[in-house]
Amino acid sequence: MQRSWLLLLMMALVLFSSCEEDDPETTILVTEEVLLTSGEQARLLGRLITNQSINPSDHGFQLSEDQNFGSPIIIALGPKEGPGRFIGEVTGLKVGQTYYARAYMDLGSGLEFGNTIELNTLDPGLESFEPNFGKEGAEVFIFGRNFTQDTKVFFGDQEAVVQEVLFETRLRVIIPSASSASTVPLRVLVQDRELIFDNPFEYQIGTYEIASEYPANVRMFDNISFQRGGEFFAGLGSDKAAVFFPDIYKYNPGSNSWLQVPFNGTNRSFAWATENYLGGGIRELGRDPFLINRNFYRFDGSSFVQLDDLPFDSRESIAFEVGDFLYVVGGKEGNSKAGWRYESSTGIWAQIAEAPFAIDQSQASFTYQAEQYFINANGAIVKYIPFSDTWEAAGFFPGSTGQGYPIAQVVGDRVYVGAYRRSLEMWEWNLNSRVWTAKNNVPGIPQTLNAGSFESDGFVYFLRVPEITVVGDQPSPLYKFDPSGI
Repeated sequence: MQRSWLLLLMMALVLFSSCEEDDPETTILVTEEVLLTSGEQARLLGRLITNQSINPSDHGFQLSEDQNFGSPIIIALGPKEGPGRFIGEVTGLKVGQTYYARAYMDLGSGLEFGNTIELNTLDPGLESFEPNFGKEGAEVFIFGRNFTQDTKVFFGDQEAVVQEVLFETRLRVIIPSASSASTVPLRVLVQDRELIFDNPFEYQIGTYEIASEYPANVRMFDNISFQRGGEFFAGLGSDKAAVFFPDIYKYNPGSNSWLQVPFNGTNRSFAWATENYLGGGIRELGRDPFLINRNFYRFDGSSFVQLDDLPFDSRESIAFEVGDFLYVVGGKEGNSKAGWRYESSTGIWAQIAEAPFAIDQSQASFTYQAEQYFINANGAIVKYIPFSDTWEAAGFFPGSTGQGYPIAQVVGDRVYVGAYRRSLEMWEWNLNSRVWTAKNNVPGIPQTLNAGSFESDGFVYFLRVPEITVVGDQPSPLYKFDPSGI
């Protein structure tokens, strides 16, 4: 409509000039159109039409929220030589606001104005953000439209640092510290407009504290550990792989105390233990070929009773109990895919179906709903189903498996896997949804080994031992991990 009006005006001016050559010279200032609007920006096109030689000392546009142009925003473009089009741009406008605009010029006798046109800045909007999960200090990108330079972002009630506003469509922000919740709404404040994403942001969480230290002055390697009721047992193995460590201690998280447990059996490293049984390992420290210890014990809660020897060699095997049966699978002696089942009521051992890959204590393993899960070095997960004596693929572990020997501890319907040798990652696997979620890293140095783990009151406890390459007299801390800690 504006262009049609302008065309007719120009035609009339040409006809008027040709028919009435003696008439006064004519000058017309036109506010032509709005070239662009966004949330806080506008770009305007004006035109000076004249049949005479004029040179305004200033020209440009005025913008105002009212048609009377009280206290207008001035877009001053400076002097202009002769007729023609001109473009002005303004920023810092209010989002979603109606403005009135007109061109102006100064010929020395006061300002002259063109016609008034109306424009509307655009409303801001949200589209998406990524990632939707992360930890303090990491970056999040927010995508949308008509973001202003003063846009603010809040994770819950915590304001984030907006690093960059790109093309009014993307925000680069730094995740602030969490306050009191791990899942928070993501709010974007564009001037006086508050926008909230439908889906929340989830913080990477998990806190650690040292609950205790192993009571013996020993750097315990290749030991046994197990949980019985609310108590944790750890011992045997060797001191720095040089001499056997003959003792076992139990830890009570309620009293935060350790107590030595009598063990009259033979020394061993690379053995296995469960709530009720202990066996396998080597009986002399040295290199391959190892001298295997086939002694087998039942534990009644206070003492170890020796049973008939194992009918197979076992070094670094994984043992677990389901119902009245003990299972011993894999190891680094003989067939690493083979497994055995022991029936407590009869004392009879029987072989079970072979695993789909070699299994040993360097792998994560845990029991959930009477099924045993194993995670190999490549992250592949399989489970053994005792009821049917079968194996099934069960998923994939997304984290680093480092150099093996992690913890894998079940808490309710979650399992926590991590703290591999030379890796500080910790992961949570929701065993209902089958979704893996990264937790905050384990504190300390990656040159650390695990000497056992257990669960108590929703917390995961795990005993850490410095590698032999770590110099100095180093303690063995027992960490308490709160998966929901912020």
